Amino acid sequence: MSLCALWQGTRRLIAVIVDDDGELRPPITVPATPDNAHYLLTYLATAGVDTLILSEASHSLIAQANALKLALHLVPHHLLNAIRTATGLDHRPPRNTAILLARWYLSPALRLHLRPTRTPAPQQDQLELL
Repeated sequence: MSLCALWQGTRRLIAVIVDDDGELRPPITVPATPDNAHYLLTYLATAGVDTLILSEASHSLIAQANALKLALHLVPHHLLNAIRTATGLDHRPPRNTAILLARWYLSPALRLHLRPTRTPAPQQDQLELL
């Protein structure tokens, strides 16, 4: 099972893929635009990523990942910010936070705080959104 951590900085969107053996691939960095987010999430969905790790404050990324039927695990934003502040990651490049999110799943103590999300099934009488 490969997973990917995704962090949206102010100007960049950074994805770090973790292979089945726990090795981290080099970060994928793209400008943080809605089109780039869509292309990156589409790439991750077709590249065999099973699980996506996001901050629960990444609302637009969560909605797009749900639309692509990616399995999501959300990190509590207040806990992530506390760890970023305590370790000085809030003053470091955003790729370091993406790496922290990727390693979050690998750490048993931090994995307890992940919240899996499921896409709700559409209701029988609900119209399709276009």
